[in-house]
Amino acid sequence: MNSKFIVCLFVSFLNPSTIFGEVERNIRHRTKRQGFSPDAFFEKFGYLEEKTGTGQQHSPADREKAIRNFQQLVGLPITGILDRKTVKKMQAPRCGNKDIYRDRDTASASKSSDIQLKPAEFKTLGLKWSKTEVTWKIIGYTRTNPLSRSEHRRAFINAFRKWSDVSPLTFREVVGGDADIIIDFKRYDHGDGSSFDGRSGTLAHAFFPGSSAISGDTHFDDDEKWTMDTPEGTNLEIVAAHEFGHALGLSHSNIPTALMAPYYQGYDKNYKLHDDDIRGIQSLYGAPSRTTRRPYTTRRPYTTRRPYTTRRPYTTRRPYTTRRPVQPTPPPQDICSLKFDTIFNARDGSLYATRRDQIYKFNRNGVGIQSGFPKKTRKVYKRAPKSAGAAVQDRYGRVYMFKGSKIFRYTNYELDQGYPKRILGKSNFFRKIQAALSWYDGRIYVFKDDKYSIWDERYTSPPPGYPRPISSFWGGIPVNVEAAIRWSGTTFFFKGANYFKFDDRYRRKYDGFPKPKAAPWLGCGRVVPK
Repeated sequence: MNSKFIVCLFVSFLNPSTIFGEVERNIRHRTKRQGFSPDAFFEKFGYLEEKTGTGQQHSPADREKAIRNFQQLVGLPITGILDRKTVKKMQAPRCGNKDIYRDRDTASASKSSDIQLKPAEFKTLGLKWSKTEVTWKIIGYTRTNPLSRSEHRRAFINAFRKWSDVSPLTFREVVGGDADIIIDFKRYDHGDGSSFDGRSGTLAHAFFPGSSAISGDTHFDDDEKWTMDTPEGTNLEIVAAHEFGHALGLSHSNIPTALMAPYYQGYDKNYKLHDDDIRGIQSLYGAPSRTTRRPYTTRRPYTTRRPYTTRRPYTTRRPYTTRRPVQPTPPPQDICSLKFDTIFNARDGSLYATRRDQIYKFNRNGVGIQSGFPKKTRKVYKRAPKSAGAAVQDRYGRVYMFKGSKIFRYTNYELDQGYPKRILGKSNFFRKIQAALSWYDGRIYVFKDDKYSIWDERYTSPPPGYPRPISSFWGGIPVNVEAAIRWSGTTFFFKGANYFKFDDRYRRKYDGFPKPKAAPWLGCGRVVPK
């Protein structure tokens, strides 16, 4: 009789419905009593699919798996139960980047829905800079802490040095122009899709390397108490070193003592990289070279982020000779008279413009059209629409083309499965848009007639407060713009034969614009050799 009782008790303990019921009760309890939503946390950091605000619920099995994966990542006993220790860890100060990236979060992420956790195994997404000299620039300092500007620079220089000491990378601070890693201090919702939450909680976040405007950028929550050389507050240098790891291509480590572990480990004046951190960075860039490095803090005049981004009118060095057209590519039209329907970046750094069913590829320095172009747009982007109204690359390197009420989405020049899609919803604003811009804040803006709006593929109508008049934000930019691009760290708008250069910081066009686009963009009516 006693043995039967023991067997029944054992079976009851292993009953999945019993375990999952306990998980659900724990989650409801924590949400109600503490004002803390475990579901929102697990969604934010990649453990669960995002469903908050949709009315859909997560299954008990998915919740239990999320808890187990989190407990495994941070080194807690793996129970699958939302106990006090687990919740305490969830609420501790940490990095704002995800712990698990899915394929829609980044084009290079694993397609697995489960986190891959192995002892002492670093994680990367395969994203890296294609060079070893990385530039950085501070555009904002903390406004809520007494740190001096020199202390900011010291923190960032020391943080970069942690990575340069174990890799071939060098880091150069620039003052003017664009940089690979832009550093700023922000509060709450600051326009990049990753809001801060006030004191404690999320400390900072950084974007992975890539070709979009926000790639590599690193933001610190200005509500934190940032300090240097003291155990009080949050040490800026240690957090910066962690975030720069992300900006170089590293994901979070499941080694609790690694620098790339997601949680802030407190002040340690002798902190150093863990072997796991070193293996991670060297898997991307290799071991340090033996050649002598130049002094780390040397500043010199800014040079452009990529060698092909310099903007100046094209000048021929020797007499131009007309090339015989290569069939079946038609001979180029008078390029100087070209009007853009769209202008956009591709993930590999190429710059394209389209007009009707033709596509033009710019030379690597952004001036003049490459030989062999124009050609049919569908030769480059299969099934592309004729006369697209707008095109834009998002932060993940995907290219969107807009045509009437349809959206075409491309990854690495291939049309994604399920596309084109129709724009749903009753609002007409997202139909027949005239220009689209991926701005430095990580958002996509679309323009139509005299108005603009933030756009996201999930939107069926403009968000509250939109559309707004173009003049209310984009000072000096005309109505009915035809194309827009952020190129070499600067925003440009196009209309007719002219282009406008826009000052992102002061949100107004530069003096002296508009200017004719023929010479600086199109090479003055001739196809320029590669």
